[in-house]
Amino acid sequence: MALTILFTGTVPKHSDAPADNEDAFRIEAALGRIALSDGASESFDAKNWAQLIVANVMSAALTNDLIIACAGAYEQLHDPALLTWSKAAAYERGSFATLLLAQDKADLNSVEITSVGDSLAVWGNEKGFIETLPYKSSREFDEKPTLLATRLVMNPSLENAENNFCQSTTWSYEGLDRCYLLCMTDALGHWLLSRQEMGDFEAYTKLRTMSELDSFQRLVESEREAGNLRRDDTTLVLALLT
Repeated sequence: MALTILFTGTVPKHSDAPADNEDAFRIEAALGRIALSDGASESFDAKNWAQLIVANVMSAALTNDLIIACAGAYEQLHDPALLTWSKAAAYERGSFATLLLAQDKADLNSVEITSVGDSLAVWGNEKGFIETLPYKSSREFDEKPTLLATRLVMNPSLENAENNFCQSTTWSYEGLDRCYLLCMTDALGHWLLSRQEMGDFEAYTKLRTMSELDSFQRLVESEREAGNLRRDDTTLVLALLT
């Protein structure tokens, strides 16, 4: 297979509450598939919603029917009648999450990226990064992204190519020795693009060469303390494609 996972790591927004981390990711290296989801903190139960999305998309394409199935599974987790009125109201408002999906096409020497929301995919080599999806600049993170919702009426059709709800692209590594795919949640994506725009090209190198969870934790915490990285659940998946 062409895809090799080099690193996975996640750092919760609060170190004393790791169980509250609302990021979720799944990897099937044998299938060349990576899924990353960032649950929106203002949601009722974004953690379980994000986990359901990445679990289900491992074995099926991202379609309207898949999200309907995920929403059905989510509903089985909660009984609004047993919730306080405030929690029941939050449940009715819905839960929300991003999805970043990468599928290696080894026979075509390419990787297909699908993006909903503001989790960032970065495509690069040992010199620097070449492409990103869905955003190209740090300013775009100031916009409110459209997310996958448990309330199905809030989801535009995933199969309508005319809307920007779901973006996709294909990156080719044909004839190239080493290409890197970095999948990250929004706080880290904003940090990387911001540092790049400021001329700090080492930021990409630090992520591309990441190999130890302790090193990732130290980087995240030091950048948070410096005011460069927003305090949020922060996740990175690093893959090599050859």
